[in-house]
Amino acid sequence: MLIKEYNELLKIDKNIFSDYGMDSIAYFDIETTGFDKDDDNIILISFGKFNDERNFCIKQYYAEYLEDEEEILYNFLTDLQEYNTWCSYNGIAFDEPFIVNRMEKHNVALNTPKNHVDLYRIIRPYYKQLGIERCNLKGVEKYIGIKRKDQIDGGISVDLYKEFLLTGEDRLKNIIMLHNYEDVLSLPKIHEFIFNIENNKNLIRENVITEKQLRYLKSLLNKNSISLDIDLERMSKKAASRTIDQILKGCRDCNELSNIINNSY
Repeated sequence: MLIKEYNELLKIDKNIFSDYGMDSIAYFDIETTGFDKDDDNIILISFGKFNDERNFCIKQYYAEYLEDEEEILYNFLTDLQEYNTWCSYNGIAFDEPFIVNRMEKHNVALNTPKNHVDLYRIIRPYYKQLGIERCNLKGVEKYIGIKRKDQIDGGISVDLYKEFLLTGEDRLKNIIMLHNYEDVLSLPKIHEFIFNIENNKNLIRENVITEKQLRYLKSLLNKNSISLDIDLERMSKKAASRTIDQILKGCRDCNELSNIINNSY
């Protein structure tokens, strides 16, 4: 296993940095040999954290051999133990379950952060109104003005890694690592952009909560003395349905309900 660390200067609005508690968030992204959590491997994880308001540190764990996967997971998750929140782009659907599945396979008994900020799920309901061409990571990067050095995507990195295993060429390894590195380097700037979405009252999300759901949810919250610091009128129908269901099942935990809302789209 290869570990490399880098430090970057990132300019984030001080108020947004403070509001989102960016100094207590672990930003991450993974590269794999495919999409099958059972048969494919994690070959690279990049983990980004703020040392202070301007200094962003990225640590990469790279598998020089497929057998390095367990060591990668152990080292990454050990570094993550002090964090309660991690942040990704579409990581709730892919990265997190992939990591958890591979942890179980290797019997890596470490905790993952409890809270997951998935930037994709926040942007997805509004990207068409914003004029973002595609809601993938590079589409959002292009929209907010982030320029990348790497020119590949995750699919190409799979083929490059197969070639790397055969040749051991540093050139191939560096291309893969640069791609994943820049994926994580972009996350804090996209997180900063989220502030504009969450505070733009003119944006109307797709599949927004229905009036009937809103009335019923409000009555349930009032009846059970539950106070949520969330704009209920901007929830999705899916989030509203899941929240109502959990309250009816007896859930009264504000944090748990907020997580359900924030992680539904």
